[in-house]
Amino acid sequence: MRKIIDFLRDKSGNIAVTAVIAMLPIMASVAAAVDWSAFSRQKSFVQQSLDAAALATAKELYSIGENNDDALEVYAQKFFEANVESRINLSSLVFDFHIRHGDTSVEPPVPTTIELTAVLDYPTVFAPVMGIDQIKADLSSQISVGNRSVEIALVMDNSGSMKNNSRLSIMKSTTKGLVEAIFKAGSFSEIDEPVRFSVVPFAGMVNVGSNNESENWMDTKGWSSIHHENFNWGTYQTSNSTQFQYLNGTSGAPVTGFREQISGSWEWLTRLDVYDMINENWSGCVEMRPWPYNTTDDVTSSNLGYSIVQSAFNTSGNPPSFGNGADALFVPTFAPDNPDNKFRKKKNNGSYTKKNDDDSYQNNYISDFNLKGGAKFGVNETVNPGNFVKSGFNPNQKNSTNQINRQSWMFKYQNGTVSNGLGSNKGPNKYCTIPAITELTITETTVTDAIDAMQANGITNIQQGLTWGWRTLSDNAPFTGGRENGNGRNMKYIILLTDGNNYYPTDGGSDTPNLTGYGAWAYARADQNRWIEGLTSSDLAGTIYEYTTFDTTPESSGDSEKIMNAHTLQSCNNAKADGISIFTIAFDVSDGSSVKELLNACAGTGIEEGVQIVKHGEFYYDVDGDNLDDAMSAIAAQIGDLRIIR
Repeated sequence: MRKIIDFLRDKSGNIAVTAVIAMLPIMASVAAAVDWSAFSRQKSFVQQSLDAAALATAKELYSIGENNDDALEVYAQKFFEANVESRINLSSLVFDFHIRHGDTSVEPPVPTTIELTAVLDYPTVFAPVMGIDQIKADLSSQISVGNRSVEIALVMDNSGSMKNNSRLSIMKSTTKGLVEAIFKAGSFSEIDEPVRFSVVPFAGMVNVGSNNESENWMDTKGWSSIHHENFNWGTYQTSNSTQFQYLNGTSGAPVTGFREQISGSWEWLTRLDVYDMINENWSGCVEMRPWPYNTTDDVTSSNLGYSIVQSAFNTSGNPPSFGNGADALFVPTFAPDNPDNKFRKKKNNGSYTKKNDDDSYQNNYISDFNLKGGAKFGVNETVNPGNFVKSGFNPNQKNSTNQINRQSWMFKYQNGTVSNGLGSNKGPNKYCTIPAITELTITETTVTDAIDAMQANGITNIQQGLTWGWRTLSDNAPFTGGRENGNGRNMKYIILLTDGNNYYPTDGGSDTPNLTGYGAWAYARADQNRWIEGLTSSDLAGTIYEYTTFDTTPESSGDSEKIMNAHTLQSCNNAKADGISIFTIAFDVSDGSSVKELLNACAGTGIEEGVQIVKHGEFYYDVDGDNLDDAMSAIAAQIGDLRIIR
């Protein structure tokens, strides 16, 4: 310390002069570094403000239209200056505006571009000691207007709870606002049909449209391994020749086709024929396909022929090139007639009497004992059921599996006598509660009309909505309106909104051999349990369900919810891997609900060749009440934002 004080008190001057000379380069470097750091911050802020102003000006162009260049320039300058004036002196900036109008008559089309430039003149504070009085930067931001197209599936929850707190009304109005904004954004695109929307209402099921019952992607011949669940064609009454087809040709395996020879011609019998037997129309809902097709966009055609489709069954999920197996066909829903709450018991005198059964079912709409032609099976010994495909069954069918036998009898449908008032709450169309899908369209009024037609009724199956939203964006059947994947100028989005958890119908099902009510996954009972197919540990690895244990017989809503969530997330991941970007909205969902975690995991950008399509953005929204408008506006802005090309 003493030596430092002596140094400072030294008055000879030699050391002091030498020190000052030595410090000059250091001081100049420090001064330059301070100025350069401040300049860099200002430059970055000006560039960000230019980008924001360019995007805002492009959006303003949508509102005021072309041929308003002066108004656009004023708007752009005011927007830019409003951003920068709080941190930068406007006198140090020179702003300029340029617009180059496109030409859609040439090939390739030339887009309209908006370019904003700014010259930043930064007066240095310390650097003048080095002879540097100012630092300049030339900055620009250029927007290409209408340089891409979008295809958007609106996947909207139509379950009964959407009636609460005006949710359905709010969803309709805010969604229509989003549609209007995006169509307006597309009105200046040079691309043909720049905006396409589909509308996919969902509840417990999705309605694909009853007009599609004869399409070749539907199981029009009863070849899927799930098509004949709940149907025992051995109890079908006919004097004609009949023939069964079985999975892999093995008798006793699931029936994958039943046909009857009518007037010398073989005809396949399907669920649609059973609808005809009871003079009911299929409403248009379909079951979820077996694993893995319930989570994919794979497709096959019933026109391929039975032997080709049958041989294409492949449990590994890697189907042959000529088709994806009959399980890739879509099967119409058919909620079977549940057993009566009485059965017929044979008395000592040989006659039959009705006795109360153990279980009571909710979807009973046909007497179990009606025969074709009006006779009653099991009324007395003299009744001859006659002409059944297979004989030997007994009307004394009580309890457990015997109830399932009664549920699957076919002759009761052939009688044609059903209860009154069948519809979405009772009968074969039970839980088909929603309007049909609106395929991709370029007509705004078609989209808004479909939104207005939505109604709240039924339960919640998010996976059904998600997968059908994906299928509407695809260029594959069932709906082929989507552009081919890999088109760099086309973006595909799903906007998925729900107000609650996945839920499967119970209908008192846990107290019956069916274990659940009938829904898109049929029943959970062991002989048709699709609930735990697929989703191996490798599928779940790295997901939020990695360590989830699934009950093999989901008898409670909690059990079914976990399984449905895992299948839903697998569907989301598959869709994103197919290039679909997914926005999800939890609307008025209570805290702690499992669906929030699911929707957050489901949301995200599509992937192409391992690369994220959308580099930045917010995909998951948790909102309530009128805040839904903010979420829809933010999503519209992300979809409508145009790329900054320079």
